[in-house]
This record gives sequence, structure tokens and C-alpha cells, in this order.
Amino acid sequence: MSDTRLSLAGTVAGLAAALGLWAAPAPAAAQAESAWQANEDDYLFLQPVIGKYKLTLDVRGYRTDRGVCLDLADVIQSLDLPIRIDKKSRRATGWLFAEDQTFTLDRDSDTVQNMNVEGGRAPIAGDIHDTPEGWCVDTGALSRWFGITFKPDLYNAIIRLESERDLPFMQAIERRSRAARLDRRPKQTFDLSRFPTAEMEYRPWRTPSLDVVAQGEVTSGEAGRRPSAGRVELYAAGEALGASYSARFATDNQLAPQTVRLRAYRNDPDGGLLGPLEATQAAVGDVETIAGRLTGQTQVGRGAFVSNRPMGQTNRFSATTLRGTLPAGWDAELYRNGQLIAFQDDRGDGRYEFVEIELFYGRNDLEVVLYGPQGQIRRERTSVPVGFSQIEPGQTYYWAGVLQTQRDLVQINLDNVFLPQKWRWGVGVERGIDQRTSVALGMQSLVFEGARRTYAEGAIVRSFGAMAVELTAAHEFGAGAVAEANALGRVGNINLGVNGLVSFGDFTSEFVTNQIDWRAGFTFDTSLALGKGSLPIQGDIQHSRLRDGSQINEALLTTSVTAGRVAISAQISHQERTAGEILPGRTDTRLRLLANTRMGRWRLRGNAVWAFQGPRTGFERANIRVDGNIDERSDVQGQVEYVGQADEFRFTGAYTRRFDQLLLRGDAFVTTRGGVGAGVQVAFSLGPDPVRGGIRVSQAKLARNGQADVTVFRDDDGNGRRDPGEAVLKDVLVEAGQRSTDAYTGENGRVIVDNLRPFRPVLVGVDESTLDDPFLAPAVKGIVLTPRPGVMARIDIPISPSGEVEGMLLGTNGIEQPGVALELVDARGDVVAGTVSEFDGFFLFQRVPYGQYRLRVAEEAAATLGVAAALPGTRGAQGFTIRQGEDVIRLGPVKLRAADQAPPAKIAARGAGTGKPE
Repeated sequence: MSDTRLSLAGTVAGLAAALGLWAAPAPAAAQAESAWQANEDDYLFLQPVIGKYKLTLDVRGYRTDRGVCLDLADVIQSLDLPIRIDKKSRRATGWLFAEDQTFTLDRDSDTVQNMNVEGGRAPIAGDIHDTPEGWCVDTGALSRWFGITFKPDLYNAIIRLESERDLPFMQAIERRSRAARLDRRPKQTFDLSRFPTAEMEYRPWRTPSLDVVAQGEVTSGEAGRRPSAGRVELYAAGEALGASYSARFATDNQLAPQTVRLRAYRNDPDGGLLGPLEATQAAVGDVETIAGRLTGQTQVGRGAFVSNRPMGQTNRFSATTLRGTLPAGWDAELYRNGQLIAFQDDRGDGRYEFVEIELFYGRNDLEVVLYGPQGQIRRERTSVPVGFSQIEPGQTYYWAGVLQTQRDLVQINLDNVFLPQKWRWGVGVERGIDQRTSVALGMQSLVFEGARRTYAEGAIVRSFGAMAVELTAAHEFGAGAVAEANALGRVGNINLGVNGLVSFGDFTSEFVTNQIDWRAGFTFDTSLALGKGSLPIQGDIQHSRLRDGSQINEALLTTSVTAGRVAISAQISHQERTAGEILPGRTDTRLRLLANTRMGRWRLRGNAVWAFQGPRTGFERANIRVDGNIDERSDVQGQVEYVGQADEFRFTGAYTRRFDQLLLRGDAFVTTRGGVGAGVQVAFSLGPDPVRGGIRVSQAKLARNGQADVTVFRDDDGNGRRDPGEAVLKDVLVEAGQRSTDAYTGENGRVIVDNLRPFRPVLVGVDESTLDDPFLAPAVKGIVLTPRPGVMARIDIPISPSGEVEGMLLGTNGIEQPGVALELVDARGDVVAGTVSEFDGFFLFQRVPYGQYRLRVAEEAAATLGVAAALPGTRGAQGFTIRQGEDVIRLGPVKLRAADQAPPAKIAARGAGTGKPE
């Protein structure tokens, strides 16, 4: 046990070190003439330790009449120093911890030279002893030469190193330690499957939440605008008849009803919808279809849609389209892999739409950032991989949809209708053949260019190493056909794309016009190294030949620079069309700039367009907007707009105030053409309040985001449920995912957490530092919730009293086993705690919540030692229970067993919480 851990050699070493304290230092001359000789009784084997880190390589040494000496070669190797020892010339040369710290040891001249010794040169005197291992240097001399302190600790068989500065080998240890933490972090942070899930069944009715935006303005001197205007937008989300629904009602600028949109839907990532169809999504009302490859674009309108495809998966090989809800007065920016590539302002239809976003080989991380007029910022992220296995072998995905294009469920006003409101339908199926190959078939019928057109298309996708190829063909019944080949790949740090298309007959679609004869193109994406930074560049070059004999050459070059908080994107496009049989030649060249930055409390965003060639040249338009925070609740905003065609500047200023229940904004503008105006906007949300009862009013977007009603209680019996008599806990901070909140539980132990992203699993837990009782611990680290927009989820978080588990780990030979990683596993099979056995085999788990557990060796440690992972619990059983009255589990000696041996016999354990043998 612990009283017999010291070996005889360690005891002798400790006594020798203690006696050394009484010995007076010898004069220098006596030291130089020391008659000490190396012998086995004085031999040492020490482990270097600096701070909390232990160096890998041990150092040999001896106890001498002056103290302790260490083998110089071992020290050099352990500290990873570039010093060479040449025993033939009796010299050691190199440098210490920086190239300007040269080191020379010359035993013939009996001197050492380096920057750490006074005067740059010092005599060796009796600092070096010749031993069978090599040159053994006194620790005092090593301290003077190397500029760090060497302190022998013979009792623990270590040599402590102390330094006031970070040395290269220390920095290397820190880097390896950070890398190890990074390697472990994904397993601990992002594996949500390890945590319990909050079930949220659909109900016949859940009270909806309602977002309200109302605005009004008065103007003067504005041609084409009425002197007064007002607009209201309502957006509701809830559940009815076992389905989610969203509804949008909007008026025009004169408060006349304009549109009513209603969508009922169900989403299930596990494919549990519609019985044998195993659908992941089903919707009726205002829906969106999936684009074909060469036939119909993705469209929105009233209709129905069903699919078993993974949520968010694109159907196009080298491009995708993003759509979403854009509240009144908001604008949107699009980022691809962190680069700003597109911008859209509010266009009055309540949607943002980024069509045909170009994709590159590998991972394409797309982020839409939405900016609200009151300073709100929302982010919507999606990832579109290209070239990876998007469908497993033997897996089949399908989709089917029918809708009336651009037609809301209840259409009142046709002012914002841009396409013929005709019915269209489509179906598609895709199957994985093997890990690298998939095939797809589809049909679509739609009205385009005044005629009903029906198509059939097919595609095969195959990956070859770092390249993916798609071959696609489509046929328009009664007209013609088209074929296209696409290849995306990566060579070094360059993403490349090649495409070619040829048309036969009179084929025409929303992707391919009937004028085209053939088309070929090339795309690339790379980063140019510029000093310590890089400049990303994307290029697209296309050449087309039309049926009238004309040709079109197109080029697009995009670059984006992100430096600190500044992001600037520049895009130059050029199109040149030669003269044909009917149309004359034309050349268009445009430059678009997008930029945003943050300076302290101020955010600056802008965009501009110049036309260098075309029917109208010059500065087309520009917009610069600055937002700033006055305090936690107040923002100001300034904006300058320029429209080149009208040669008009518009200057706008606004002030926003955030209250607990609503957002209030006032703005005013003036133009260089004499226009003036002022407006006011109010935004708030209504939703059920299960904590206080009734209806709550909030500035948060309750209908567009998820909510959770969280109760934190003391789980005295450790069963994970709140039983009668178990108290609630107040003033506990509830957290959701990686973001911080201000959601503290009230007197009733409940709190509402808002702004949860819909349909994205999030881990809801508590901040343990806000628990008043240090002996309380969460029974689970968190509960996974998949929020749904507009409805309230219900979560109970148990906080349990905690106990301890201790024992002594023995190796297969019965000797104390230090340095072994151990884990506690709960009844669900989840690892709830980990520790490492101490130098004497002792291990301890603290703050373990009440419950049933079993002890095991960590997988990597078990594989390294060649032992079985399972360890016995109390009385030789597989596990043990921590509960009231038995909150201290003393396992006693726990012996490892070889991986191929049967479980050992019962191991005696001490009574939990009593300390007495059973």
C-alpha cells in the first residue's frame, strides 16, 4: 500500500540528499582535486520535469561528493539541443536555445564559452567527472551554462528544471498538448449521439408564435411615390393536425392585402414519414421543387412536394440554389468558404434567392448572413460536398413535386409576379451503384416561352481519385435533345472544372436556350501566396456558338480578401457577342465590389457596380451603410445610396431602440433631387408563455426560431425524473450549444431559451459554475433538442447530488500500475468521467452524479497494455450504484487482467460511505 511504496534505493537516496544539506561546501581547490570515483551505489536514473510536464527521455547520473552530476549526452538529448560531443577532440560545440547562443566546451583548455557565463568564458574546474557512461556534469555547472536551474529531487527520482522564459522544448510540449486537446475535442463536443434526446412528438395542436412587422412613412418630392405609405407583415408558425405549418400575410404599401402564404410540412431526417415511402420531407401549400440537371429550374409556388433525400442536399452537380425567408426591410449576403460573393436587398416578396451558385470540388460551405433594419444578424449555413460519396451503394433517393409557379396559396395582388403562373410537375430518382458511382433519372413538365414542354433526363456521376465526372443527357418530347459533360477536380491547391454541352434539334429549357448550338467552358479556384497572406481567385471562361452563326465569349473573375475584420470581394464580368443574322454584336463589362468590416462598435458594409462597356457606361449604383451600437439597447445607422441612371444620392439616418417586448426604429432621408421623408417601424413577436402563463411579447423572432421551456431540478434519487418532493433550482444559467445566453432559472426553476435554430440539433445544458452547492452535478452533460420553428419544446434537466469512486489499480503482476487512463460508464453506455491512475496506482473520480456505473480501462490504454477493458465493481460485480447513504465507493485493489483471460474472482470492496469492510 501507500506506506510501503518507497524502495530501499529511494530511501537511501533521500537520506543521502538530506545529509548533503549538513555538509559545508568544499573550497574550489579541494573540488578540483576531488578523488570521487563513479560506482554503482551512487548511480541515478532521473526523469526531467518542467512545470506540469514530464520529458520523455530519462537522464543518467551519479551522487558525488559535491551533490549530483548528470550525463551531458543525456541532457542534450532530453532537451533536444543541437550540440555535438566529440570525445576524440574532447570538445562539445553547438548552440543552446537560440542560434545566437553558441556553446563551446573544451576540456583540454578546461573552459566553457557561452553567453550565460560571466565574461563569456569560465573555467570548468571540477565540474565534469569521467564515468563509464561519458561526461557527468555537476548540476550547478549545468545551471550556470544553460541559463536554467537543475534541481535534483532524489526522493521522487526526478530532476526539476526551472526557467523564467519559455524554451523551445517547452514550446514544443505546449504545441503537442494543444494538438492533443484538439484531437479529443470533436469526440467530446460534437458527438451529439452520446447524449440523451428530448423527444418532441407532433401534436394535434400547438399554440403558434407570431412575428409582426409594421412600418409607415411620409414623403415629399419623390416621383412615383405616394405622400404616405404603410405596410404590415405577419409571420406565424405552429403545429396543427400532427404537422408543422408556417403562414405569411403581407400588405402592399397602402395597407391593402397582397399575399397569403401557407405551408404545412413534416421533416424527419431518419426517413420515418408516409409509411413505406420512408420520406424525410413532405409539404403542401407554398412549396419549392428541386431543379433538374438540364431541364427545369427550382421554383416556388402552391402545390405539394415529397422526398426521401437528405435535408439540404443539392440535385445539381456543379451549382446550387439557396432560397429562404427575408423579412421586410432585411438584406442578405452570401459567403462561400468564407468569401463574400453575393448580395441581395429587400425586393418586397419576402424571400431571398441566390440562383446557380457555382460549386467547386471538395467542400463548399455556404453561409447566408441576414441583416435586419434594427441591427439584427441571422446566419443560415449549409454545406455542399462535391466529389464525395453523396449516396451510399444500394441506396435510392427520390423526389416528386407539383406546383403552380410563383402563385401563393391565396393570391390577392399580382404586382410582384414575374413569371407565368402555370402548373408544373417533376419526379426524380437517384441510386448509388458503388462507392464512386451513382445514376439518376427524372422527368419534368412545365410551361416555358409560351408552350407546355415535357422532358426526360438521365445522368451518371463517377469519381476518379481527386476528380468527379458527370455525364448528362435530356430529351424534350417532340423537339430535340441536349448532352452535357462536367468534370470537377483538384490538382495541388487548384480546383479545376471543365464543361461541354451540345444541342440537337429544337431543344429548349430553363437551362438551355434554343439558340445554342454548343458550349464549352473552364473554371478554376486557387489561392495566391502574398507574403504571410493569400489572395483567393476564382475564374470562369465560357465560349458558346449559336445557331445564327454568332458566338459568345464570357469571362468572370472573382477575388476576395479577408484581413482581420475586413472582407472585400471584387468581381469583373465580361461578355462579348458577335453579330448574327438578326442581332448586332454587343460587349458588356462590369465590375462589382462588396465589402464589410467592423471597427470597434461600428460595422461598415457597402457594394458598388461600374459598367465599363455596354449600352450605358459609368457608375451604375453604390450603397454604403454603417451601423453602430450606442449602448446595449440602442443602435444608430447611416446609409448613402447612389443611382447612376438617375444621378441621385439618397442619405438616410436611423435610430433603433430595443425593448424587452419590441424593437422600435425611426428613420429619415433626403435626396439630391429634393425628396425628403421619414418613417417608423415596429417589430415584435407573440407566443405562449408556459412559465408564467398566458401570452408573452418578445423582441426575439419567435415564429422563425425554436424555443425551449427548461426546468432544472434536484434529482435526489438519481432516476432522471422529477418525482414528488424533489426541489427545483433557481438562478442556474441554461446554455444552448456554443452560444452564451442570459437564461437564468426563476423561483420555479424554469426559464425559456429563445433563438434556437430550427431543425438543427443543439445540446441544452447548464453552466455548472452557477450551481450553489459544490456537491451537486448535472446528471447528464446536456440533452439534445431538435427545435421546430414557432413551437415550445419541454426539457427537464436533472441535477444530482454527487459522490466519489476510488481504488488502487494493480497490474497483471499484482504491482501498483500508474498512468493508466480509466473511465466511468453509466447505464446508457456513455462515458461520464475519466481519470488517470497515480504513481502508486491510486485513482479517484470526484463529483460523480448518483446512478449506476461500471469501471473500465480506456480503449487506447487497454490496447497498449494488452489488457481487458472491463474492470470489476463492488463485490466483484460488473458495476456499482452511487446513491444516498452510499455516495463514496471504495473499490480497494482492482487488478488488470490479460485480454485473453476470464474475469477474476470477486474482489473485496469496502462498504460505500462507511469505510468499514463488508
